[in-house]
Amino acid sequence: MKKFFLFRKEEINLTSVTASDNGQGLSVLALPADSLAFASADKGHVLLSFNGATKYQESNLTDGESVEKTTVKIPCEEGKEVDLIESILAFISTDSKKHLMRFDAVDEKSTFSPVSFDNKIESIVPVNPVKRVTGLPSTQTFLGTSGTVGATVASNVIGEIDFGVAENKPLVDYNHEGLSSFAATDEITSWANAGTGGSAYNIATNVGTPVCSVASEARGVATKSAFIATDEHFVIPTTTIDKEYTLYVVMSISDARPVFSDADGECVGFTYQQYVAASDGTIDKIKGGATGQFAMRHHDRFGNIPKVSLDSSEYPDLGEDSSALHVFVIRRDSGNRLYMYNEDGDVVANIAPLSVDGLGGPYSKNTDDLTDGALKIERLGTVKDRTDSFQFTGNICRFGVINKDIGTSACSKLATDLFNLYKF
Repeated sequence: MKKFFLFRKEEINLTSVTASDNGQGLSVLALPADSLAFASADKGHVLLSFNGATKYQESNLTDGESVEKTTVKIPCEEGKEVDLIESILAFISTDSKKHLMRFDAVDEKSTFSPVSFDNKIESIVPVNPVKRVTGLPSTQTFLGTSGTVGATVASNVIGEIDFGVAENKPLVDYNHEGLSSFAATDEITSWANAGTGGSAYNIATNVGTPVCSVASEARGVATKSAFIATDEHFVIPTTTIDKEYTLYVVMSISDARPVFSDADGECVGFTYQQYVAASDGTIDKIKGGATGQFAMRHHDRFGNIPKVSLDSSEYPDLGEDSSALHVFVIRRDSGNRLYMYNEDGDVVANIAPLSVDGLGGPYSKNTDDLTDGALKIERLGTVKDRTDSFQFTGNICRFGVINKDIGTSACSKLATDLFNLYKF
């Protein structure tokens, strides 16, 4: 009878996937022992690599590219790395009635005693090939005619970020490259859109005098960015997405206030603090004022903003870390569930919908906690046109919206790629 490895990193959840280039979302993985290609180790870890355990049987690769083997990195007691490898090899090569090698981080149980659960099990089942020289993922697309494969490479890179495939490229993207013509402390009077929506979404209007900031260790930002004070914001040409979407923001924050809204103050997102709706449907005041909440509401919805508390161990505490760089990726899926990813690529919050059909149930536009409705963005750095102390203050390095849900693996990769690009 064949022997198997079973790796369980976490409970299966809404963001679990079956393959992942970076391991995010790969909750459970089982592999046959006879697929083990080799074992190696570094301090405190054993690395197992497997043959023929990829999601796809074959790929159309270019010179200098390869599909990496499926790998699993197992934490173990320092100094016990070789002992763990020997135990695994002995289990595989010895006849016994036991056929399963278990590495279970959820129940903290393992077939082998040297295994440690102080760190996560890291499993990677590659989807995309890598460039062997750099080790970076390759997502090149080859264009041809009449269904044939051609030699032209289509770039899916915008502002130094590879979005993988063309359909995952953003509709709007305001990034550091669009600030190249501004010097330090210059007023930012325009911000070109680098997304697929083109110049129709260029920012050409501001309120106040948002200024250009250069790279700064104090803010943790490695590029130019836009500093927006409490009485300032940018006016964005109306960006509306009715169904699922993905948005991202890179910022160094001075205060935990909403980042964007529509002109009516109905669509409000995203914020660390719980806000309540005023009688006219706009945002009136802070309720509570505590940090550590993910809150967001959409256009033509007037109830209290849906929100969820956050685990402080996975989410930045702005009271202690206000000058550091932060990355957030938010997606809404086809069922109107909202997810938030942090700069580590981890899902730190999700907000469940009241109903998949939104207003099709016993709900009205005034119902609290609705997650449906259009994402409508017309202001960056404020709610409606307010200029009071409840507004965003800080540096925005990048802001973008993709008019589809790109999925958990792509969101996780996007978050970590953005952080690595902009961190000082």
